Amino acid sequence: MKLLKLYQWIAGKMTDFNSQFQNNDSLYQQARTFWGKLEGISTILLIIALMIGVLFAIIYYKPYNNKPGRHYTPKHWIIFLVITFVMAFLLTLGFEYIAVAPYLKGALLLETKIALGNGIYASALYFIVSVLWCNALQTNAYRLFKF
Repeated sequence: MKLLKLYQWIAGKMTDFNSQFQNNDSLYQQARTFWGKLEGISTILLIIALMIGVLFAIIYYKPYNNKPGRHYTPKHWIIFLVITFVMAFLLTLGFEYIAVAPYLKGALLLETKIALGNGIYASALYFIVSVLWCNALQTNAYRLFKF
């Protein structure tokens, strides 16, 4: 699936990336191949964001807040939000770097932008799961989003 379009708002389009290599045919083909490989792993990138966002919300609302000395303050929720962003960013960037090595000029910047987008998506999912959890499920956590 071509899910790299979900990251265009932060990473740009393929034509933007490839335009810097238009004067050199071999680099242009390498850039197209690089983009194609990123397209190939885009499903996995989205799965990383989904898993990290949901996983850290579950950890926050279940085991973390069920420990003695409960953590009812919004500060702890924000700490988990930051952890969610950082973990999604680092895991995405690490996976991209291993799966599609950035040998071209600007490729690492592109991978970093996609990883930032993934961190934002994971954080947004953490927020959505938090709203749903606070309104529908039982928790000891501070109900910041209770309607």
